[in-house]
Amino acid sequence: MIEITCPVCGHVFQIKRDTLAIAGISDTIEKRLKDGTYFQHVCSKCHHLFTMIYPFVFRDAQKKTSLVLSQQPTIKGFDQEEKVIRCKDADSFLLAYQALAQDLRLSFLIRKQKQWRKIWPNASFESYDQEHHCLWLRVQGEWKAARLTKEEEQELKTIV
Repeated sequence: MIEITCPVCGHVFQIKRDTLAIAGISDTIEKRLKDGTYFQHVCSKCHHLFTMIYPFVFRDAQKKTSLVLSQQPTIKGFDQEEKVIRCKDADSFLLAYQALAQDLRLSFLIRKQKQWRKIWPNASFESYDQEHHCLWLRVQGEWKAARLTKEEEQELKTIV
């Protein structure tokens, strides 16, 4: 059980949440990570939707990568051959998950998202469309396409 405080009304409650997910094990968790709702919760007292932040690890053994949602500056206990990506908040965790799930370069997506957010503060990356050479983002519930140059597309798909 994890103790959570509603940021709107201050209501303190405990909730049962997974703190570890492994790729290919739980379709429900991966579906919610993909659609961006995994860390969302509605307060039972004031009924406001908010983002929960608590320690969480998503591990993809095939790709030898773990995503870690943690406020701790250092993460220990992982195999030296495994790539560990630490995220401080749910938004960055979800972006890292999208990059991992679609085999895309995270640093490229971070840079592009910073550019989009200068125009649309709430823009969030959704998916890469190889057929149409664009990235799809969601901006206040609407879909927008960001066209990629050949060079950008090559950089996006080059995982280091």
